[in-house]
Amino acid sequence: MAAVTEEILIEVPVERFYDVIVDYARYPEFVPGIKACRPREERAGIREVEYELDLGIKRIRYLLRHEELRPSRVAWSLVSGELMKVSNGSWELAPEGSRTRARYSVEVHLSKPPLVPQSVIDRVSDELTRVQLPRTLHAFKRRAEEG
Repeated sequence: MAAVTEEILIEVPVERFYDVIVDYARYPEFVPGIKACRPREERAGIREVEYELDLGIKRIRYLLRHEELRPSRVAWSLVSGELMKVSNGSWELAPEGSRTRARYSVEVHLSKPPLVPQSVIDRVSDELTRVQLPRTLHAFKRRAEEG
């Protein structure tokens, strides 16, 4: 599956929105499907974060490496994980007066476990990118704008 990208305008300054993005421990409070999120030690703008995601058919755990460039960019890539072959993405942020233009990109590829049809894996991968993308964007927007 190719990467999917979408843009949204957030009614808060870029620094405030950036702070919402890097507050990983609070993701289970507002990000759809995230059941647990455990940030690890940060070093020189790099932070590894362990996630637990409910796919509906199964909960999976995975570890992402986040590269943080305050206040304009957060990018991530997969370190390890159950069922995950690829999980890459980024937030690109730009100020527009007192607002933030946010571009969110994500690419997810799942491994095919034995006895699971490829069509099921393709459907779940598609849901993670094309369906969850708008939900995730709007969840972050609500979180930032509501404070």
